[in-house]
Amino acid sequence: MTDIDTRLLRSFLTVAAERSFSIAAELLGCSQGTMSLRIRTLEEQVGMRLLERNRADVRLTDAGRDLLPGAQAMVDLHDRLIERAGSKLIAGTARLGVAEDCCSSLLPGLIRRMRGTYSALEIEIRCGSSAVLRRDVGTGSLDLAVVMMLEDLPSAAKLSRPRLYWVAAPEFAVADWPVVPIAGHPEGYPLREAAVAALESRNTAFREVLTGADEQAIRCAVACGAAVAVMAEGTIPADMKVISHSPALASPGRAVIQLLETPEPLSEAAGIVKREIASLYPGA
Repeated sequence: MTDIDTRLLRSFLTVAAERSFSIAAELLGCSQGTMSLRIRTLEEQVGMRLLERNRADVRLTDAGRDLLPGAQAMVDLHDRLIERAGSKLIAGTARLGVAEDCCSSLLPGLIRRMRGTYSALEIEIRCGSSAVLRRDVGTGSLDLAVVMMLEDLPSAAKLSRPRLYWVAAPEFAVADWPVVPIAGHPEGYPLREAAVAALESRNTAFREVLTGADEQAIRCAVACGAAVAVMAEGTIPADMKVISHSPALASPGRAVIQLLETPEPLSEAAGIVKREIASLYPGA
């Protein structure tokens, strides 16, 4: 069995795409004579003429057209293997901040991807409020931060625009409460701002039965039926219901999940983390 050098296949694909030996040679950094030799060697190995040459251009033969998709697949596979092998060797540390509202939806997928592909790369993860993380990126103490805001930040990459919902325990009925109990995020948190704005837009009386709490405490208060809260789609636990229609509760609207980066040049490690985060948000 003959082993085909991927350089020969890459040369064949480039000549076929450019329909020119000279342009293909220039693109691949070799002489036109070397390019011709590679194509001739490939044709000898497969036992078929792959290209028709004339003074005007170069065209694929029927055999060349048949070989084209397989050659492309082999070159693509080769490139992926090389990239994957090389990625295991990339080391370094990236400092990443993640808003508490985004931790459960982002971190599991990101950590799995990084462990599987970049095992030598370390991520220092800091969870906190979007306002604090935004400050830390600006001062350079973080390389990157995924934040949730109610408005677009001019210097940020937009990752998604999740809809916000009022959520409650299945047995909770808003109509039973003359004063709506809410589990509130700390001051300055976008979800708290969205909740208060929605309540005030309907002149709904409310009281905060839990204030300044973290995400876990808010979920506990909602799950036991003590309060309602605003959560983003993709983060709502399965044991809670979405309150779709209620005269007392206006829609909280949407949030914007955004990726901030330090004004300093990113390290290779931080650049990889940035790319992997973006890949987890198909619409980004």
